[in-house]
Parts: sequence; structure tokens; C-alpha cells
Amino acid sequence: MFKRNWKRFFAAAAILSLIVSGCASGSGESQGAGSNGSAADGTVTIKLHTWYPKKTDNWDVAIAEFEKKHPNIKVEFVSAEDNNSNEYYKKLDLAAASGEALDVVMFSNMNYLSQRMELGMLEPIDGYLEQEGAVLADEYTVDTRIGGKTYGLPGKSVLPLVFINENHLKEAGLELPKDWTWDEYMQYAKAMTKTDAGKTRYGTYFHSWSTQAYFVQSMNQAVGANLTTDDGTKANADTPSVRKSLELRLQGEEEGFVTPYSEVISQKLNYRPQYFNQETSMISMGSFLVPETGGTDQVPATFKTVFAPLPKVNKEDPISGNVSGDVLGIYSKSKHKEEAYTFIRWYTTEGIALQGKYFPSWKKVNMDEVVDNIIAGTKTPEMIDKESLLYVLEHTKQTTAAVAVPFHAELEKVFVEEFDAMMLSGQDLDTTVKNAQQRIQKIIDSK
Repeated sequence: MFKRNWKRFFAAAAILSLIVSGCASGSGESQGAGSNGSAADGTVTIKLHTWYPKKTDNWDVAIAEFEKKHPNIKVEFVSAEDNNSNEYYKKLDLAAASGEALDVVMFSNMNYLSQRMELGMLEPIDGYLEQEGAVLADEYTVDTRIGGKTYGLPGKSVLPLVFINENHLKEAGLELPKDWTWDEYMQYAKAMTKTDAGKTRYGTYFHSWSTQAYFVQSMNQAVGANLTTDDGTKANADTPSVRKSLELRLQGEEEGFVTPYSEVISQKLNYRPQYFNQETSMISMGSFLVPETGGTDQVPATFKTVFAPLPKVNKEDPISGNVSGDVLGIYSKSKHKEEAYTFIRWYTTEGIALQGKYFPSWKKVNMDEVVDNIIAGTKTPEMIDKESLLYVLEHTKQTTAAVAVPFHAELEKVFVEEFDAMMLSGQDLDTTVKNAQQRIQKIIDSK
């Protein structure tokens, strides 16, 4: 049990007080038709809060099908349509604090859900699952329990894999890897790096996300994937996998076959244009990016993408990857919790497959059909190599890492500060790891 950081506790309590008082003020409304989302004919309207664009991601199709199957439930789609989850969380917290009606709330990963679960924003849904006779582990590939309780069901499944420009692969005389290590990944990156007329096309690109600084640990390790041990009591920065990540990043920087970190930061580069504009030959990214490799209205596909499994640390390791993804929960003060659960359960099973944009976490889905639907929904389906994509999906052992502690963002901040010192100011690797370990432990001890 952590020692309580009282300053942080009172700040959290103040936010919770706003949420509770806001909801209480909302409960005093008159109960006329429509005041609580119920119509005179018994139809209930629930609100779905998210950050996704409605038409682009086929939410309109999914919602229409749900309402056809459940004519007594209408779904109001609430989104800024900007595909920006960071801004969405600010608006979600403000909506909760002001007493706005909330029913179904989405989170881009379990860390964000965990933070708001701590503030009492989410309803446990184990009772609904039990009433249905459903077992979470039998239904979904992602384990969304926190402390033995379920506060959300997994939507899309995000599996880490490698996206490779087939033209660059062939140009370098390389075979598409089906089982490889991180050292071999870097060799491929070096072989595909090309400089012409003073301009370099890099073999690979690592994005500015903090997890891309300790990627071997965050993507490859089912146990101890976070910056704390899984019980949250000790710093977990001084590990072989973190050291391996830092070694690989330094190697790519020193040998010049990875997009320089200084450019990533100073120019605020993004993985999408880096890959699709052929500024880099391959990236390790989540499966959410697969549909875009077939082209969109905004960014046409100008080359064919082939796929490889996530690299391993050692040859003898199994091919595996930590699966993450969206989670849908029920707001604790919702007036329509059963209807919200009905939607969540339908969407995370039949609905997401129907949507044709994401890979579901539902175990009972026909993955061949899902892949066909996703590819068929792109502008130029021929630019997605179905054979290599299916190989990765079928041969990767999907693992679920423990949910990070609620203050994980603080830990990542200090880790990135030390990472920046190494990448930008010449701080050596041993000092980087030592400083990160000590600073993270100091934060843990203050909680």
C-alpha cells in the first residue's frame, strides 16, 4: 500500500467533488419527456462520448445497425470529430464536473480508464457479465480488469507489428522476415537507408511517444512492461529490456539509419507522413494503422505495404506482442446503465466487426472476414499485402500487460527527461538508467 500523497489526494478529491456535485445538480431536473433521455414511447437515448470522426470511421453504420436491432435504444454520438484523444479527455472531465449527462465513455487505453476509475467515474460491469453468463477471459483477448473488477470492455485490438515499404525491401535485396530479432530489425533499417542528392531516406523511424524510448519493454514484455513493477511498488527502469531499447536507439543515431531524434522533436515529426511520404522505409506501429496503408481520401497509398511480426530480443523467444486498444465503460452516474451496457456489449462483439475499420478484441470473430472487410474498405486494396498481414495476426501470441499505476504520466515525464539528456546532450546510458530508476522510485515512495 502506498503512502498517501495528501496534496495529490486532496486535488483528486476536489475533482471528484465537482463530478459528484455536478451530477447531483443534474438529478434535480424535472422528469418530463426527454429530460433524462427517455421518450414518452419508452425509447431511451444514451450518449456515446468519444474522439473519433463519425462518418470517416463508419460509426454511423454501426449505430444504425445497433438501433435496428434495439429499436428501444437510440445512440447520440458526441465527438469533436478531431480524432484527438488528448483533447477529448479534457472535455470529458469538464462534462463530468459540470453535471452533463454521460452514459458510454471511451478510453484509448487502460491507463486513462484507470485514472478516472480512481475518481469514481466508472461503474463496475461484472454483474452485467455474470447475468449474461459471459466470462471476460473467454470473450476477449484483452484483460481489462483492475483489482479483480471490470470497469470496461475492450473495443478495437491494437497489436504491435512492423510495416514495411515493399519497394524499399526489394531494392535492398531483403526477404520479408517472418521471425526476427531487434538486432536484425536494425540491420534491415541500415540496409534500407539511402542518401541521394544530400537527402536521406531513413530505414526506420521511432515516434516521440515515451513508450518508443523503452519499446522493447513496453511492447515485448508481458510481465513488467511498465516503468514500475506490476505491483506498483518499485521502479522498473533499470532492466535488461530498457537497456536494450536505449542501446538500439543510440546505435541508430550514431550509425545514421534512424530518423534523428533531434529532428523528431524540433520538427514535431509524425509517423504517418514519415511513412506514407516515404521518408522512412519501415515502422513498428499498432495494427490500427493497417487500413490507412490501403489509402484514404486525404492520403493516397502510393506503394505496397508488407507486414512482419514484432521483433524479439532473443532468437529463442516466442513471437509475441502486448495488445492494447480502446475500452468502453459506463459512467457511474448514468441514468441508463443497462442500455449503456447493451450497447457496449454489442459494439465490442458484432458491432466493431461490422464497422470494418478495426481489429476486434472479441475472440469469437472470424478474423479472415475482418481482414477482408478492412482491406475492401480502403481506396486501393491492392496496396495491402493480405498474406503477410494474416501471417502476423495468426502467429503472434497476444499478451496483456498489467495496467500502469494512475500516476504513470509522472513517471514517463521523468524517464523522457533522462532519455532526452542521453539522446540530445550526450549523457551516457548507465547514468540515464541510474537517474531514471532513482527519480521514478522517489515518485513511487511519495504516493
